[in-house]
Amino acid sequence: MHLRFSSITSSANCFKALLASLLVLVLSTAAVADVCVWRDPERTMQKIFPQARDYKTVTVKMTPDKIAAIEKALGAKLDDSEKAEFNFYRITGVAKGKPGTIGTIVALAGKGEYGAIEVVVGVDQDGKIIGAYIQRSRERATHALESPKFLKQFVGKTKDSGFEVGKDIVLVSPESEQSSRVVAFVIRKMLIFYDVLERGQA
Repeated sequence: MHLRFSSITSSANCFKALLASLLVLVLSTAAVADVCVWRDPERTMQKIFPQARDYKTVTVKMTPDKIAAIEKALGAKLDDSEKAEFNFYRITGVAKGKPGTIGTIVALAGKGEYGAIEVVVGVDQDGKIIGAYIQRSRERATHALESPKFLKQFVGKTKDSGFEVGKDIVLVSPESEQSSRVVAFVIRKMLIFYDVLERGQA
């Protein structure tokens, strides 16, 4: 009787462990799927566009042709999670006394050493960066990544600009080299997404 009870207890513990593993897997998948979201747009849109008054989410469906154009320009394959659709956020406000679209917010994440590094950039109508900020990061070098000294180096860049860390992008601190490469790659990828999906260019 004692052996049978032990067997039942062991089975129950295995079942609980399996459920816990499945829960972790589900939560991890949800977290990965959520990393490209622009968080708190009403509160944060004026970080990049001080004259912003509203925004509109524009969802673009991916097609094989668009994916191929992006991967060719990027020189790398897209993640499966990036091949379904992509969101842009058109910002409206008043520029030169006239109301209308003043730019676009793009948000994307890269894989850092300690999790996702979420990056947000604002581009003008010509696809040129006018501002950027780190939305979330668990990297040891997060302070360096968030510094104006680092982020202002991306202002004015387009997808055809140089993004090589150590050459085109100066390191803020030695320990931030790997995470800085992730941020630079993600920003270049966002500009390519914008040019191909929003502007119809490759």
